[in-house]
Amino acid sequence: MALVKARLVNVSVDPEQSVDVLFNPTEYGIDRGARYAELTVPGLKTPIMQFVRGEAKTLTVELFLDGTNRRQPVDDDLRTLRRFVRIDSELHAPPVCRFEWGEIAFQGVVTTFKERFQLFAEDGKLLRVRVTLTLKSYKSAEVQLRELRRQSPDRTRVRVLREGETLAQLAADAYGDPRLWRVIAEANDIDRPRFVPVGTPLRLPSL
Repeated sequence: MALVKARLVNVSVDPEQSVDVLFNPTEYGIDRGARYAELTVPGLKTPIMQFVRGEAKTLTVELFLDGTNRRQPVDDDLRTLRRFVRIDSELHAPPVCRFEWGEIAFQGVVTTFKERFQLFAEDGKLLRVRVTLTLKSYKSAEVQLRELRRQSPDRTRVRVLREGETLAQLAADAYGDPRLWRVIAEANDIDRPRFVPVGTPLRLPSL
């Protein structure tokens, strides 16, 4: 198994804070998806599929920490890796990180972190560990709104309000920011946003 060097960078807290890892470049996976809602219309055999939003891309990689050549334990590097799934005291959430290997740079948050300890020194210190990471792509609401304004066609979409939905949820789905519910309210002449009947078609204007 050929291994090459890669690294994981702490984007949220300190971009200089990183850990070098070994990575098997023969295989890695990126999953993509989209979410649709089924709208039932009386008289039709099948429901209408309404696009809701794109799903975050996910990257799954298997990383290696190996101190056998240097006969040095890998405990410090492992502790640094574990920071990516621990809640940061200032962020109140785990940090955003970036996986870098060659021209690949995948930015996201770690959703799965699995450790397998494989080799130990005579004194019991850890020399080799295999870490499987799953990262979900992450972009801030500000970045997504800038991209939305730049890329979205100048046309209005229509969504039907479903049971349990609010204008804030529609704004989060459409624009990436629930605080933009007023845009939807103004576009539909809604004075009482908490009392919109289920099944009401709502115009979602482009920003």
